[in-house]
Formats: sequence, structure tokens, C-alpha cells
Amino acid sequence: MENKTGKYFKYAIGEIILVVIGILIALQINNWNESRKLQEEINTYLNQKLVNLSEDQNRLVELKEFRLNSARKSKQLLELGLTKTNVFDVIKATKQIFTERRFTTTVERNETSTTKYYWSKKEAAINNLEQEYMRLIELVTFEENRLNTFSESIELNLWRNGYFNDNRRLYNSMINDLKPSDFEDDIVPILILTEANGQKSLEGILNRNEIANPSIALKLKELIQTNKKLISMIQNYLTN
Repeated sequence: MENKTGKYFKYAIGEIILVVIGILIALQINNWNESRKLQEEINTYLNQKLVNLSEDQNRLVELKEFRLNSARKSKQLLELGLTKTNVFDVIKATKQIFTERRFTTTVERNETSTTKYYWSKKEAAINNLEQEYMRLIELVTFEENRLNTFSESIELNLWRNGYFNDNRRLYNSMINDLKPSDFEDDIVPILILTEANGQKSLEGILNRNEIANPSIALKLKELIQTNKKLISMIQNYLTN
């Protein structure tokens, strides 16, 4: 009986060990499956981010050129003098200046996703660079908002002083994208610009654009470089 009891005891221990090993293997397989699913989610998340970053990059390059071009045009008009410059150049420059331009990123940053996906050292490096990218966007947005607010206040002054009303025909031609040759009576309207109707205001906004746009363009350049680094880092992560 003692021998049988000992055998049963050993058999029971063996069974328990096998059950424990089975459970451990099942847990390991489950953990592996969960890790694989999470990795697939991370890859999907980062692939979408690559798409968004590429869209951002195209927009950033376009905006940088716009800012530099706006600064150049403003400088040229001020150096030549508004009353001595081709009237349509003044109108086009005005149209460009008073059209608000600001950068809006397509990259979505969700704190829940950030906590879930950026957990290992490699993902943390991507997260840190993305945070820097967002910080630079905030700086650009701040400067853009300052310039746009200033432009809005100057535009309001020009409306109040009668500048736009005095040059209504010219600005109608701007809306319809007309050229001097498009006028039926062959008489191109002249630009009515005096101190009374807002000459100083118009010169002020041109001066502000000449100064502010290169500064914004410089920050956009830094943002483009960070965008490219982030794209490269994510691509390396996905391929390796």
C-alpha cells in the first residue's frame, strides 16, 4: 500500500507539473500573439503617420516658398514706391497679403495611442522627435497668427479709410483675375492712394510682411528638416 501511495503521489506531482507547463506554454503563446497584434497595430499607426507627414511636408514646402515670395514682393513694392509701381503688381501683392495662410498639420497625436504604442526604446525615440515636431508647429502657428492678426487690423483700417472703396474697380478686376488688356475702354484704372485713404497703413503691412515672412520661412525650414528626420526614423523602424 505504501508503494502504491508513493506511485500515486509521484504520478499526481507529474500531472501537476505537466498542467503547469501547459499553462505556461499557453500563456507564452498568448503573450506572443498579443505582442504580434500590438506590433501590427503600431506598424499600421506609423504607416498612417508617414502618409500624414508626407502631406505635411508638401504643404510646408509650399508655405515656405509663399512666405519668401511675399517678403520679396513687399520689399520690391516698398523700394519702388507704391505710387510708382505697376498698379496690377500692387493689387496682386495686396491680394496675396490679405489672403490668410497658416499651416495645419494632418498628423494626429492621441495621448492614448502615444501611451499604448510608444513604449519601447525605439518607439520612444520616435515619440520624442514627434514632440519636437509639434513644438515647432506651435512656434510657427504663433508667428502666423501674429502676422494674420496684424494684417486683419490693417485691412480694417483700409476699409474704414475708404481705400478699397476708392479702388473698387481695380479690386473687382483682381477678383476676376483681369489684366490691363481686358478692359473694354482701354483705360486702366489708376490706383488711388493717399495718406487720407490709408497709404501709411498699406506701407505698414508691406513692411511687416517684409520683416515677418523671412522669420516664419526660417521656422518652416526647420520644421521641414524635422519632418524629414521623423519620416526617415519611422521608415527605418518599419523596415528593421
